Amino acid sequence: MRVLQLLFAVVVILLLQGAPADTQQCRSSRGHCRRLCFHMERWEGSCSNGRLRCCR
Repeated sequence: MRVLQLLFAVVVILLLQGAPADTQQCRSSRGHCRRLCFHMERWEGSCSNGRLRCCR
């Protein structure tokens, strides 16, 4: 059970991790750079040479 909690924590950290490279352009349109957009967000563009998505 403890292993599952640790694995879940790592996955959450990786999903919420932002990239500093294209963050300014994404944030200027009131977005966030993430690996996956949440269900209430739209995918507006890409960040960090296409590795992340700009979600709004």
